[in-house]
Amino acid sequence: MSTILDSLNSLATPAVGQIAQRLGESDVAVSRGIQTSFACIIGGLVTKSKDLGAISQIFDLFSNRSAAAIPTGDVQSMLSGLTAGPPASGLAGTLLNTLFGGKANGVGDLIARTAGFKNLSSGSSLLGMAAPLVLGFLGKKVRDNGMTVGGLTSLLAGERDSIVAAMPQGLTDLVEAGALPHVGTGEMFRGVAAVGKQTVGAAKTSGGNKWIWPLAAIAAVAIAWFAFTRGRAPSVPPVIGTGAAVLESTTVKTGAAVKAAAGEVTEAAAGFGAFMKKMLPGGIELNIPERGIESKLIAFIEDSTRAVSDTTWFDFDRLNFATGSATILPESQEQINNIVAVLKAYPNVNVKVGGYTDNVGGAAANLRLSQQRANAVRAELVNHGIPANRLQAEGYGEEHPVADNSTEEGRARNRRIALKVTKK
Repeated sequence: MSTILDSLNSLATPAVGQIAQRLGESDVAVSRGIQTSFACIIGGLVTKSKDLGAISQIFDLFSNRSAAAIPTGDVQSMLSGLTAGPPASGLAGTLLNTLFGGKANGVGDLIARTAGFKNLSSGSSLLGMAAPLVLGFLGKKVRDNGMTVGGLTSLLAGERDSIVAAMPQGLTDLVEAGALPHVGTGEMFRGVAAVGKQTVGAAKTSGGNKWIWPLAAIAAVAIAWFAFTRGRAPSVPPVIGTGAAVLESTTVKTGAAVKAAAGEVTEAAAGFGAFMKKMLPGGIELNIPERGIESKLIAFIEDSTRAVSDTTWFDFDRLNFATGSATILPESQEQINNIVAVLKAYPNVNVKVGGYTDNVGGAAANLRLSQQRANAVRAELVNHGIPANRLQAEGYGEEHPVADNSTEEGRARNRRIALKVTKK
């Protein structure tokens, strides 16, 4: 099932070429900018969902008939939303103002830098286009499903991890929202009870009770959601309909035949050396291959003569995805656990996760899939206790090939997930 972000990105994909032409930016940069714009807005919604007053105001916008009537699949409507900056009036302007206050232009600049735009103003233009699409998409969902405030909050809560993983680094600092921690069951119930007590008291004072039932609905949804998700590890939903040709396994880099369509490795590559014991600071012992990503990453971190560089990347070598999706398969857990242990042993180290594809298929679809997979790995590291502010994720699509795309082996090497140390 598609996530909110997947659905929004799919709506905007047909307009990428025309938007790029209008803004004077590349198709790849615009595709990345669109993804970032939606991530900023939906990320802002997740942030505001903790504020009953703010999420109630936002819900009123989505439940407005005008929001549900906004066309979400019309290219010309999207192009008309490319204003010189974020919309200052109307429902879209009210949404952005509620989410970001007077900092919408700053969010636009963040989008531009993340996308790699030549002009900073292109970020604000995309934000202005994305806001009506979010209003139309969620407005229709709210009205068609008879959704309440609690239903909207539950929808956002259910996709929280994938949304946070897609948010560009610096967004929460920019809007002064702070981190987005997981809230414990007891803490959530205490917060709901406290707000409920104040709300019920206000209702009695005013003689009205219109807020009591929405509050009760939120509390009920919170109880049901925590009961349902307790003990379950969050998962990153699969990418639907990307159309990209992808390698489902990063296990093989050279010297092996790969059945890309089925995601099968037919011959294991013996290029990582024998497994060895490695003791990390803090007393954690890893059993890792001598030439695997873990060994290379640790050696780089511990070598004070090697400076952080934009060109120094370390490829995952035992990381697998389900076919055509960003769902990480269980056999990848060993390597993910090792990377988590390394990052915990060196708490000053920050890293960036990079996703790459070959050049088969559309550039926009490849970029989207690479971003989804990079986000999935980042989310998995966060789920294992690595602070989100130490991690970045970016998909590069078919950019930066490391081998010749005219051969199967070359394409297999180009389809990869890698880590770059950004601070040590």
